Amino acid sequence: MASRSRSASKAARFALPLAAAVVTTIAAAGVAPEAARAAWSPLAALYDGGLPLDRVVVAEPDSFAAAAQPVAGATLRGEKAEPAGEAPKRATGKKALLYSLLLPGMGELSMGEKGRAAGFLVGEGLIWSNFIYWRVAGHLRKDDYIEQAMLNAGVGVNKESDDYWRLVGQFERSSGSGPGTYEEDLRREARDLYPGDPAAQDAFVAAKLPTGNRAWDWSSPDLQDSYANTRESSKRAFNRAQYSFAAAILNRVVSVIDVQLLRHKAAKEARSSRIQPDTRFYADTDADGYGRLVLERRF
Repeated sequence: MASRSRSASKAARFALPLAAAVVTTIAAAGVAPEAARAAWSPLAALYDGGLPLDRVVVAEPDSFAAAAQPVAGATLRGEKAEPAGEAPKRATGKKALLYSLLLPGMGELSMGEKGRAAGFLVGEGLIWSNFIYWRVAGHLRKDDYIEQAMLNAGVGVNKESDDYWRLVGQFERSSGSGPGTYEEDLRREARDLYPGDPAAQDAFVAAKLPTGNRAWDWSSPDLQDSYANTRESSKRAFNRAQYSFAAAILNRVVSVIDVQLLRHKAAKEARSSRIQPDTRFYADTDADGYGRLVLERRF
């Protein structure tokens, strides 16, 4: 019995301090929420019912980047704001490529790239200005050499094929015998085609030889040379005008490539804007219903 009473006495000595510690801990736990409320006013509003838990939005990983953006038409306090003006629509994809094929620079302009568009549009204008300039220059020089032929070689027509005007500059006169005449050149060709047949040769020459207003006879070799030089200058002008078509095709190809690069750039920027941030800060509640602020960092 004595040993039992001593054991009970020892148990009581250990139990009393333990009970006191438990009571003190419970009392301290009861005071902690009040101290927390007084120390942190946002959490106090949460506990006092000023900020209902069903209105606290916890950002999910997939929606955190989108939630960080301001909502159009509303302020941070939920007040109604004036509707924002709609952004201008921009052409993308095949439509922008088609615009560049039709008119270089229009594809870039439809995508909002005014600086790039201006370069291609100016280039297109210069190309067709070059075409018009050389076409006009070619026709003016053609009128010039035709007038020379009429004044200095006795030509009585002004509308003939290019082969005719080439022959006028190549031979000193159209009819007659001897070197430098077109008739002599025709007879040489006829003898090669119809050897031993003078009748066929004469018929060939008569069919090809210019007569009447189409005949010519240059008054001097210098005037003939001037005619030939003017005609050659006219041909060069027409040829330079043709180069404008090649330049226009090249301008369209480069514009299409530029639009394609802009499309890839826009797609890349769209993908990068959807990348989730590595750090986020949000409010949350624990299992006991207490509010907390969480700073989350991804590694």
